[in-house]
Order: sequence, then structure tokens, then C-alpha cells
Amino acid sequence: MRIAKVFPIKTSMSPIDKDSYFGLPTLFMPKYDEVHISVAFTWYRDRANWLKKQWEHIAPVKIGGPAIDGEPETPMKAGMYLRQGVTITSRGCPNSCSFCLVKKNLLSWINSQEVISFKTTTFSLVQRIICAG
Repeated sequence: MRIAKVFPIKTSMSPIDKDSYFGLPTLFMPKYDEVHISVAFTWYRDRANWLKKQWEHIAPVKIGGPAIDGEPETPMKAGMYLRQGVTITSRGCPNSCSFCLVKKNLLSWINSQEVISFKTTTFSLVQRIICAG
């Protein structure tokens, strides 16, 4: 399945592969099965909804990410929306800002099977590095 990854803005952590877009679709687009709009911050929700309307003629659109309160029925795959080589070493925030969903979503994120699998794989890799060194 080919997925177009769309972002409201470009950051230093945004992926730069051929299927990543920032803003509107281009004139000559490849064929995509789905379009995923990844929203990292709540203040980009309105732009994400606007982008959804702009991308609907390309393929079915899903909006997800840390700033969305509740993932779609089939959540977007974690890590697919970061630049290659970027590793998130911590999750969460000590602040309780009214506009932020991190604290609300953190427990469900920690309990997801994908993250548990990721932690196990990471631990296994670190263990191998320590033992090899």
C-alpha cells in the first residue's frame, strides 16, 4: 500500500522521502492508496482539516498524530512520520497545558502493543551492544 504522508509544516524531524509532502498536493501526483496527515501540535488542527479537503481528490485521507484526540479505527503507524534516523528518547511532558493532549494520550500510547514490541527490540539491541563491547 502506497501512502502519501502530509504535514502541516516542515520541521527538522520531518521525513524527506519522495512520499512526504508539506502543504498542498502538486500538479502531477503519483498514485496513492491513502493520504495520512500527521499533526504534532494542537494548533495545527485547523490547517490539517483544511489540508484534508485539498487532498481528498488524491486518495482517502486519515488525520492522526499526537495532537489528535483519539486515533482513527486503524491508527497510523508510529515512527513512520519522522525523518530516518530520528529517535524519540522520552515521551510526555511535566506541564499540563490546557491546549495539549500529551498527558491524556500518554497512557494509551505506553500500553500499545507496538510500543511494547519497540521497547523489547530496543532493549535487545542495547543488550547486544553492551555484551559485544
